[in-house]
Amino acid sequence: MPLEDYRAKRDFDRTPEPAVGEAAAPAGAELRFVVQKHGASRLHYDLRLELDGALESWAVPKGPSLDPGDRRLAVRVEAHPLAYANFEGVIPAGQYGGGPVIVWDRGRWRPEGGLEGARAGLGRGKLDFELEGEKLGGGWSLIRMDGSGDQDEGRDWLLIKRDDQAARPGGDGRLIEVRPESVISGRTLEEVAANPGRVDSKREERAAGRPLLDPSRLSKARRAPLSEALRPQLATLTSEVPAGERWLHEIKYDGYRALCRIDHRIEADGAEHGVRFLTRGGQDWTRKLGRLVTDAAELGLESAVLDGEVVALLADGRSDFATLQQALAEGAPLRLHYQVFDLLYLDGWDLTGS
Repeated sequence: MPLEDYRAKRDFDRTPEPAVGEAAAPAGAELRFVVQKHGASRLHYDLRLELDGALESWAVPKGPSLDPGDRRLAVRVEAHPLAYANFEGVIPAGQYGGGPVIVWDRGRWRPEGGLEGARAGLGRGKLDFELEGEKLGGGWSLIRMDGSGDQDEGRDWLLIKRDDQAARPGGDGRLIEVRPESVISGRTLEEVAANPGRVDSKREERAAGRPLLDPSRLSKARRAPLSEALRPQLATLTSEVPAGERWLHEIKYDGYRALCRIDHRIEADGAEHGVRFLTRGGQDWTRKLGRLVTDAAELGLESAVLDGEVVALLADGRSDFATLQQALAEGAPLRLHYQVFDLLYLDGWDLTGS
């Protein structure tokens, strides 16, 4: 069994790691990948690719790089259960791999040649694939270093970024330095290690059934039905920069302005998860934005309107309009982000006067 080594190395009465896996994805479903940052006896990154009901795994000591010139050692380790893709926390001292773990990146992967190509690639020692994650993207190769044709021999592989539009040569490829945080909680490895029992505040509030904000306590909020007339608040051209404590300055993003409307009554009208994304011109972009839709649905709100910008971010955190257009054209919503400027409506309260 592919998970026997994983289970044999762990005491599940002591470690919070998952003991059993999820069911394998149905035929034709997209395959998941995850990169976990792991502060064990030595800091490393674990690349895990979903295949045949498990996560095939490699430990990458220096972490993945977007620079095609960087050849990263990737040591193949035991397969992990699919449920491990969501694991974030601290493995207790004395347990196998003891130390903090965060989900540094996650998304979908596509092996060259599909499932049969992935199986054959593992066997011959060369696996070509594409990643579509929140931080990593484009083409990659895993190449076994020993040159053996025996799948059970040779644990040392090389992880190499292919030279394509997602590549970032030189210093721009060092994504692990500019983006150290978890894509699940936003916390760093050090923050998880310092406070392992802390639950992400948003999840904690949702789990308790409490709203993140009580709109009735805002002085200018008013009771109102959810209106179709709400529009993005646009900037006004002036000849001078406003001054004073009442003004805030924010980053200018290169993206598409959009309202996110959350209303679970509209699911019957074809909206996904009760969420719609509408451009400033009124076009419905819901089906283009994939993960952003499910993320909005998981906020735990009955009805809300968010005003923000759909963007694609480069490795250094800057938004890039050409990358955004490419992601939309290629149907790659996992590379997109939604920068929220304002909350216009929340659970029966109009907040536009607040």
